[in-house]
Amino acid sequence: MKFIYVLEDDERTKKDLYETLKNIDPNLRIRFFSALAPFHEWLKLAVTEGPKALALGGEKYPSDTSEDIEPALNHELRLVIAKDEFLGIKNLGLIKRAQEFFLRKKICSEQEPTALILTAFDSPSFDIKLAEERILNNVIFKPFDKLILKQHLEYALTGHHPVNTGTVAEMKVKSTIEMLKEVALHSISEVGFTTINNHEIKIGAMTKYYSESFLSDDKRSIFAYCKSCKQISDKEYLCEFLFFAPDNKQVSQIRRNILQNSQKQTDEIRNTHGRKVNVLVLNEDEQMASEIKSFLLEKISNVDVFAYTSYGQFSSDLADKDTVHKQILPAKFDLVFAGYEVFEIEKEKRWEQIIQGLKDRAAKHSTLFETAPDLMIFAKKKVPLEEVRNYTSWVKDIFFAPLDRSYMLKKLAYQYPAMHNIDATQISKMKDSSILKVANPVEITQISEAGLVLKYYRGISTGAFREFILWRPEELNNPEIMGTVNFTEKDKNGGEFFLNHFVFFGMRDHYLKHIRLWLREAYIKTKESKS
Repeated sequence: MKFIYVLEDDERTKKDLYETLKNIDPNLRIRFFSALAPFHEWLKLAVTEGPKALALGGEKYPSDTSEDIEPALNHELRLVIAKDEFLGIKNLGLIKRAQEFFLRKKICSEQEPTALILTAFDSPSFDIKLAEERILNNVIFKPFDKLILKQHLEYALTGHHPVNTGTVAEMKVKSTIEMLKEVALHSISEVGFTTINNHEIKIGAMTKYYSESFLSDDKRSIFAYCKSCKQISDKEYLCEFLFFAPDNKQVSQIRRNILQNSQKQTDEIRNTHGRKVNVLVLNEDEQMASEIKSFLLEKISNVDVFAYTSYGQFSSDLADKDTVHKQILPAKFDLVFAGYEVFEIEKEKRWEQIIQGLKDRAAKHSTLFETAPDLMIFAKKKVPLEEVRNYTSWVKDIFFAPLDRSYMLKKLAYQYPAMHNIDATQISKMKDSSILKVANPVEITQISEAGLVLKYYRGISTGAFREFILWRPEELNNPEIMGTVNFTEKDKNGGEFFLNHFVFFGMRDHYLKHIRLWLREAYIKTKESKS
C-alpha cells in the first residue's frame, strides 16, 4: 500500500492536497501531521517497526472515509509533502538523513525512493536557490495552481519516467530556447570582459551572456566572442571576450559604471606597426558613409578608404567596368563597413555575393585571397535581438547610430593592431565578480507548463538542475526558469542525441504566465510556418 505523509497545519492547504491526491489515485493512504513533534515521534516508532509504522502514523483527513489498514511489511512511503516552516530548505541535512533512514528501514525501495516536496509561500525571504538539491523533487508555491499542483504531484508519485503531461496541455514543437550556465566573471572593460573558465574556449567562439553588469533600459544580455584564452592553472583558463553589437545605451552604461569605480585601471593603446589597411565603406545613407569615412581618415594614419552609396556602382567598380563615377579599387580589402540596409533583404546571400566578387578581383590581379575581410555593419535603427543572433556567424560586429566615435576607436584599435591610431586611446576596466551566465541555444521537442523535453548531445544525470530562458522581446521580464531532470533516454529518431525530460522546479505565478505567452507565440509561429 502506498502512503503519503503531509506535514502541514493550514486547513486550506490540507484540503487542496488531499483532494488533488485522491483525484490522482483514490487508493492512496494520505496521513497528516499538523506539527513536527508528532512526526518525530513517528520516526522513533519507525526505528523498530519499519514499514509497519506507516499505518500507525499521522491522522486521516476529516472527510476520509477509507477503512483503517493493518500494519504490513509491504507498505511504502511514496511521498512526503512538507511546508517549508516544518521541514524546509534550512533543514536539508535533516531531509537527507530522513530519506536515508527510509531506505535503510525499507520504508521505500532503492528503485523508487521516497519523493520529497516542499510547499512555501513565494516571498522575498524564500531563496529557491537553496532548494537546488537532488533529494527534493520540487518546491510548490502557495496558493496552488490546481492543474500545476496535480501535474507535479503525479510526477513525484510515478517516479523517474518520461514527461507525459496528462493534466496540463503539452505541445510538440521543434524550437530553440536558452540553457544557462554560470561562469566566473573576472573583469569588465569598455570593449569586453574576462572570465575564469574550467575548460578552454575556442578563439572566435560567439556566445550570448546575461549579467546585471550589462543592464540597460531594456536589456541585460550581450553577445561576445572569444579574443584570447590562456591557461592559468591545471583547471583554469583566463578567457577574454569582446562585445558584439551592444546598443549605445549599453555601451554608455557600461562605460559609466567603470568610470565611477574607484578601483578602475586604464590601458593605453597606440598601434605603430603594420602595412597599409584597405577599407571599403558601403552605405546607402550618404551622410553616414561620409561620417564613417571621415572618422577613419581622421583617427587612423595608415588607412585607404573607398566609400560607396550605391551597391550597383560598387559592383561595377569591382568588375573594372568603365562608368562615370568609377573608382580604382585595390586588389583586396581588409575591412568592410556596410550599412544595415545593404543586407536587410538578402542578408548572408548578399555578403556571399560580395565575397565572390572580391575573390574574382583578387584572382584577376594575381593576388592570393586567403580569407574574407571582416564585415562591420552600421544600423540606423534597432535590430531585434533574435535577428542579431543570425548575424553572429558571418558579421564581425554591429555598430548603431548615432556613431559612438569613442567606442568605435577603442574597439578598432584594440581589435586590429595593424590599424595605426593617430592619437593614443585609453581603455578603462575594472574587476567585476558579478554573476555571469552563458546562454547556450538548445533544441526542445516538447513543452508544457510543467516541463520540457530537451534534445541534447548527451544524457544529463537524473536530478541535475538547469536554468532556462524562453526568450521573448521584453527581455527584462524573461525569468530564469529552473528545471530538474526527471528522465533521460536515447533519441529514437536516430543520431547520437538524448532526450532529457525536465520538470520545472519552484514555479511561480509570473513564470507560468510567461510560459503561457511563449507557448501561444510558439503555436502561432508553428501554424504560420505550415501555412
